[in-house]
Amino acid sequence: MAIDESSSADDVPVRKPYAGERQTRLSVAWTALVVGLVGLAMILIFILQNQQSSELSFLVFHGHLPLAVALLFAMLLGALIVVAFGGARILQLRVVAKRARQQTRHE
Repeated sequence: MAIDESSSADDVPVRKPYAGERQTRLSVAWTALVVGLVGLAMILIFILQNQQSSELSFLVFHGHLPLAVALLFAMLLGALIVVAFGGARILQLRVVAKRARQQTRHE
């Protein structure tokens, strides 16, 4: 077992993590995949349990749609809006960072 030379406040040696114990990109992707699959299963169960048809009106569009599908469309539209604003903010921050890097090179 690898022991770090430094000790904590209680003089208990702190163990360094082994090579495979650290969090990796693959472990994060695996976790995200599992969480995503659980989320999809929950959405599928919700859709299957809410098949009642409901009347929808939006601007000039009128029609009948299962309630769960209508809510799914609303959720997707909301997620699209969040992604659009988040992407715009990330792009804005990248532009600011690029300008700052260029200014430090010229100074």
